[in-house]
Amino acid sequence: MAEPLSPDLLQFIARYIHSVEQLEILCLVSSAPSRPWTVAEVFHEIQSSEKSVTASLRKFEQDGFLKAKENGTFNFSPATPALTDLVHELSRLYRERSVAIVESIYRGPLQPIENFAEAFRLRKDS
Repeated sequence: MAEPLSPDLLQFIARYIHSVEQLEILCLVSSAPSRPWTVAEVFHEIQSSEKSVTASLRKFEQDGFLKAKENGTFNFSPATPALTDLVHELSRLYRERSVAIVESIYRGPLQPIENFAEAFRLRKDS
């Protein structure tokens, strides 16, 4: 059985990733950190809608993952090394365990009662 996703990664997903499209966009731009990305290039790779891609790129800029340039391109440039590490962990796990990552996006953060129940299950199994 695969290990559960780390609490830090689950919090990261709950805070910043609200759709598979956003996940795909962040994974794409982080895969080539020195490359400037246009909306059209990201759209071409992701195949959703240009409007949605633009909104996601702007959101990631506001969240501190991307820097927008005057020429209309975006570069992967997280505000902190910790954010960079979490994005790379997310990308790696999405390649290895895509179902678990997608489930965590749509499940949202665990409720306190679920955390308690999960802790009890882990202790009982040990």
